[in-house]
Amino acid sequence: MIRAFVDSALRETAFLRGSVWDLALVTWLPLLLLAIVAVQLSAGVMRDLPIVVVDEDGGGVARDLIRKLEASPGLKVAARPADMAQAEHLVRANAAYAVVLIPRDLERTVLRGETGKILLFYNASYSTPSGSVLREVGAVVQAQAKALAGEQSAAIAGPARVRPPPVSVQSRILYNPQASYELQLVALIHPALLHLLFMIAVVSALGRELRDGTIGAWLAGSRGEAVAAIAGKIAPYILIFLLWGALATGYLAAFRGWPVQGSVAMLMGGYLALYLAYAGMALFIVGATLSMGQALSMTALYAGASFAFAGAIFPIESASAFARLWSVLLPYTHFARLVVEQWMIGTPVAASARPILIMLVFLVVGMVAGLPRYLSARFSPDAWGRR
Repeated sequence: MIRAFVDSALRETAFLRGSVWDLALVTWLPLLLLAIVAVQLSAGVMRDLPIVVVDEDGGGVARDLIRKLEASPGLKVAARPADMAQAEHLVRANAAYAVVLIPRDLERTVLRGETGKILLFYNASYSTPSGSVLREVGAVVQAQAKALAGEQSAAIAGPARVRPPPVSVQSRILYNPQASYELQLVALIHPALLHLLFMIAVVSALGRELRDGTIGAWLAGSRGEAVAAIAGKIAPYILIFLLWGALATGYLAAFRGWPVQGSVAMLMGGYLALYLAYAGMALFIVGATLSMGQALSMTALYAGASFAFAGAIFPIESASAFARLWSVLLPYTHFARLVVEQWMIGTPVAASARPILIMLVFLVVGMVAGLPRYLSARFSPDAWGRR
């Protein structure tokens, strides 16, 4: 069986060397996609998000507020239109994410000791940048309000009578304190891309034998030798994509300076379990369809949507029952949990063993459900030649 494993691995390696596009799938294409994601998110945090300010008051309070908005590192006052119609046009043209409206008589209202209102209109079509704008503008306005309240109290009661608020909230960000999108997203998008390419490559490798009618000659030995040959065919892809996983981890941890808080070995073990899980599911899909084209279509549906349903960015707890079920049925969901626990939180290794064990269950299920049917296809010429 060892000989069957080695011969099959060498056979697949020789095929890759002679196939330009299959080789691209495991060499320069992963590099290109990883690089694009890395460059796009290298800024880490969102800066200079454009907003427009409509100042209907023109007083000192309004001018001071605008200066502080311009000084905020997360915001950029891109324009100061004369009215809301012009401001709306700029938002519709995607020149700004939000409009800050300073209403008429704001300063007079503040000087009377009443509460002035600053209106913020933000484009919720772009939820992430608009949410950041909402937080930044809110922080600036609250700081301005606090300063004005202190000045008014000092003017009325005297500076000695001004006291800080009796209770205040001090928030501290745990795990990713810089609130970096680079750490949060790149650490999860890179493996999302890699596992998709890996599954496409494995499904193509298994389906190709059916399409080309070579499965009979390739798996001509005993059942044990046939199983070893299948494992040997998949092994080069696991090795190649483990190297890509190590490169992606090294880029973010060493080159970009986001150290792994937990165990690097646990992370790499997670990559291995992830690829084994998707190898099992690839075997299941190919065995169920016995068609390379249908299997690739199902792979795109199954692995392509992993990132959206993993709960890594959007909370899956508030999703529909179907979305929660689909999330559980994706190995990547459990890998994403492992990445958060080991890379960002530093969870004890024993506590993070569960996601790896769950991913290995997918391998077992895939082998039990898909392997017998795929093996039987070697004796069924009617199943050969399907696209």
